[in-house]
Amino acid sequence: MVRYPDMDKPKLLKIAIVGRPNVGKSSIFNRIVGARKAIVEPSSGTTRDRLHADIRWKGKSFTVIDTAGFEEAAPGNMAELVLKQIRSGVKEADIILFVTDGMAGILPQDRELSSMLRKTSKKVYLVVNKIDTASDTAKTSEFFELGLGDPYAVSAMHNRGIEKLCDDLAKGIEKSGDIDDTRPVKVAIVGRPNVGKSSYLNFILSEERVIVHPTAGTTRDSIDIDFKYKDRDYLLIDTAGIRHNAVINRASDFYGSVRSKESIKRCDVAIVLIDGFEGLTKDSIRIIDECLEEGKGLVVAVNKWDLVKGVETSKYKDRLATNMSVVRYLPVVFISCITGLNVKSTLEVIWNVYERSRTVIQPDKIADILKSLNNAAEINSKRIKFVFLKQKGSMPPEFIMGVRDLKAVSENLKGFVENFFRKSCDLDGVPVRISFEEV
Repeated sequence: MVRYPDMDKPKLLKIAIVGRPNVGKSSIFNRIVGARKAIVEPSSGTTRDRLHADIRWKGKSFTVIDTAGFEEAAPGNMAELVLKQIRSGVKEADIILFVTDGMAGILPQDRELSSMLRKTSKKVYLVVNKIDTASDTAKTSEFFELGLGDPYAVSAMHNRGIEKLCDDLAKGIEKSGDIDDTRPVKVAIVGRPNVGKSSYLNFILSEERVIVHPTAGTTRDSIDIDFKYKDRDYLLIDTAGIRHNAVINRASDFYGSVRSKESIKRCDVAIVLIDGFEGLTKDSIRIIDECLEEGKGLVVAVNKWDLVKGVETSKYKDRLATNMSVVRYLPVVFISCITGLNVKSTLEVIWNVYERSRTVIQPDKIADILKSLNNAAEINSKRIKFVFLKQKGSMPPEFIMGVRDLKAVSENLKGFVENFFRKSCDLDGVPVRISFEEV
C-alpha cells in the first residue's frame, strides 16, 4: 500500500519487483507477502498497475511493490502506459528486485532492463526464478553477464531461496514496531468494466497512480491505497470491472472479478460507479445487490455527468429507482472524473455512510422506536404487536424484534419495518438487517 507524505505514519523502505513479462514477479511478490494478493496465471501481461503491500519480516517492516512486465512500448498503446507504471515503481522504490527466468535464459528485454537499472543509484538484487531443483542452479551462471552482481537462485513455485532473499533484503533495516494499524474506512471502488473507476481514483489522488485507458478491463487486480482527506484515513480499493459470469471468457477476467468480489467482502463502504448514459445495467444491479447482501454501506456515483444533457438529477434518480427500488434509500452523487464535478465530495458522502453503518442506538431511543412502530397505522391495521426490540450489532446495524405470531410477519411487513428504521435512525445508504422472533 502506498503511503502519502501527509500521512502521520512511518515511512517504510520500498522494494520494487521488476522484470519482463511472465518471469514470475507476481509469484515472488505473493511468496514474500505470504498471500495471493496478485493474480498469477501462465499468460503474460496479467499485472498492469503497481501493487503495494506492507509486510513484516523477522521484526523488520518494509513495502513490496509488484510491477507489470517490462517490454518495448510503441507510443500511444497500452504497453506505453504499462512502461510508465514500471518507471514510476522504480523511481518510488529504495531497492529493486530484478527478476529473470532461469529456464528461458537471458532475452533482449532482460538486457535492456538491466542496462536501465545499472544507471540507477539504487541497490539492485538480481533474482533468477524457476530454479526448481539444486541441479538447476548452474543455469544462473549466464546471468553474471548482466553486470548486476551475484544472482539469487529461487523458485517461487517451490518456495526455494525466498527466505535467504528476504533475509538479505532486510539487512540494514532497523527493527521497527508494529505497522501502524490505525483503522481507516475501507472503500471499494466497484462497477462494471469501463465506467471510470480508475479515473475516479486518479482524480481523488491527483496523480496517475493507476493506469487510465479506454479499453474495458484495464484493471485486473484489486489495488489498496492509503489516503488521507480532511484528517480522515481512507483505504481506497481500486478493483477490476465485475462482469456477469456468462461473458467472462478469460482467466484474468475471472480472477479479476473474483478479487473484486473479495474486495466488497472486506470493505466498509462500496462506491458503485455507473455510466450516466447507460444508467442501471443488469450488471450494475447485480453489483449493488451483492454489496447489500454483504451488509456494506453503499454510495452510487453516476459518472460522465458532464456528457448528459437536459436531465435533472432528481428525475434521473427517480428513473434509477424505477429500475431498482432500493436506490431510493441510497445516496446518489452525480460526478465527472474528467471535469472533477463532485468527485471529492463523494469522500464526504462515503464517510457519512460509514458513520451511519456504525450506528448504535441508545436504549431510550430503542423504546421510542418500538412505541412508534406499534402505533403506526400499517401495524395496527394488521393487529400485530411487537413485544420487544433490541440491537444485535452494527456494520451493518442489526436488530431483533419479538412478535406474538411469526406467521403474521409478511415480506411486505418486513419491508415496512425496515423503511421505518431507515427514517427513524437516518440509515440511508446502509443495509438494515432485522430478524423476527416469536415470543
